[in-house]
Amino acid sequence: MRGADREAALVALLDSVTVVANTTEGLESAARAMMSAVCELTGWPLSHLCVPDGSGGGFVSSGVWVGAEEEFPVLREVTSRARFRPGVGIVGRVAVTGEPVWSLDVTRDPLFVRAQEGFDLGVGAAFAFPVMVAGKVAAVLEFFSHEVTPPDAPLMRVMANLGHQLGRVVERQQAQRAMEAGRRRLEQMIETSVEAFVAMDASGRIAGWNAAAERMFRLSREQALGRPLADTIVPPRHRAAHRQGLDRFLFTGEPKVLNQRFEITAWRSDGSEFPIELAIWPVQDDGEWVFNAFLHDITDRRNAEEALRVAYEREQSTVARLQELDQAKNDFIDTVSHELRTPLTTIVGYLEVLTSGDAGPLPAHQDRMLRTMTRNTMRLQDLVEDLLTISSVGGSRPVMSPIRVPARDLVDRAVQAIAEIAQTRGHTVHVHVDTDVGSVNVDVGHIVRALRALLSNAIKFSEPHTPVTVRASVTGGVISIIVTDVGIGITAEELPRIFDRFYRTRMAADRAVQGAGLGLSIAKSIVEAHGGTLTATSTLGQGSAFTITLPAEAAGG
Repeated sequence: MRGADREAALVALLDSVTVVANTTEGLESAARAMMSAVCELTGWPLSHLCVPDGSGGGFVSSGVWVGAEEEFPVLREVTSRARFRPGVGIVGRVAVTGEPVWSLDVTRDPLFVRAQEGFDLGVGAAFAFPVMVAGKVAAVLEFFSHEVTPPDAPLMRVMANLGHQLGRVVERQQAQRAMEAGRRRLEQMIETSVEAFVAMDASGRIAGWNAAAERMFRLSREQALGRPLADTIVPPRHRAAHRQGLDRFLFTGEPKVLNQRFEITAWRSDGSEFPIELAIWPVQDDGEWVFNAFLHDITDRRNAEEALRVAYEREQSTVARLQELDQAKNDFIDTVSHELRTPLTTIVGYLEVLTSGDAGPLPAHQDRMLRTMTRNTMRLQDLVEDLLTISSVGGSRPVMSPIRVPARDLVDRAVQAIAEIAQTRGHTVHVHVDTDVGSVNVDVGHIVRALRALLSNAIKFSEPHTPVTVRASVTGGVISIIVTDVGIGITAEELPRIFDRFYRTRMAADRAVQGAGLGLSIAKSIVEAHGGTLTATSTLGQGSAFTITLPAEAAGG
């Protein structure tokens, strides 16, 4: 063949293979067509396709041969058993380099390993070239001749180009496989989803229906597919609006409820309705609209919300009732306390007259009884005052009458108020007030009552004849008054609860210490009403310390 004719033939070969690569879907069919064209052009009688062995290393025969297979029985047999490792043989060399390889005489070429086994293959020359995909060898094509033939450089260049053309077929095949795999994964995800999936075509008929939809609507896939969606899952009162919305979208392309999540009612063929959460999105498939939707049955959620609403209303009703009862309790305490105060004051007055000696000396046993009566009357009077104080400072807006008074005076008044009980039990109260401690703006009666409660507790919970200390200091505009004892102390478990109303520690109960458990609660309420704090620290068996802090300019109301 003259040079010009051969060049034209190579161009024609390139063109024909390009057409094949653009129109053929599979590598095998494209390779057969190209191998046949090359054999016809070159006159070489046989060609063969090698593919990866699947292990990621070598290549093996694909079983695809084109040409006079009957003339090369030994070659076919040897090739079918061969595994071409990277770099070994002409196939292995092509796989490593990605370049065509020509063997002009296989019987003398050590690279053609199949000829080294001692068999007469009937082959003179051979050449191989790669099918390239993304820079990697996806397959190797071999061609064989009976005759020894020198390399044909133009042919090898064309064959290298053809390998890239065939690579496009492989790329399309891989893309198709990936797309199919993705489609299968998507179908599997939809089918196994716990959410119901329903698809509808542009005519309004059901085109998709997964297992969750079967369970939700109690309708099998076979029964659902092809049915009008509106008549299958849309409540009758909404069907006209559904059809109008579909027509409007198909005509204008403007969505109203698409691409968003909303709540609506669904319908079953038995006439029952139930609430769902719905998300719809449209896609075009071959120019036709398909509407996909995930549906979630929210019946349980609605029931839970209704239960919560009912429970909340009941709770609000209970709270209102408790507030009424609390107010009634406060009104009762206030009324009873005021009613008790007047007769108690009268009783205390008469007892003072009887025990003063103005009426002459009393027999010893009568004097003892009167003094016992006096002590118990004073306890009852203190309890009444506690209840009145609880009523006064326990509300949201306690009433205060603040005046400016030196902190030292507050301490002295409180110490004087418990002087008798301290003397009776043999306690000494030590007072230490720093010279720079100034005045505070407080309700004197309330603050003295709070300090008196702390001092009274310190005496009650200390062994007789032990000291009680009151210290007052000022730091950074805050006045601190600390009442310390060396008494029985409070356990770590009980310490957080000592300011609760009516709470009494186990030690108080075991030792029969008198009190209703109101003193500390009242003291804390009073101090906090003045913008201050009352805290406590204690070590069991070693004593306790109660600290009042007040702003040096406390408003007290």
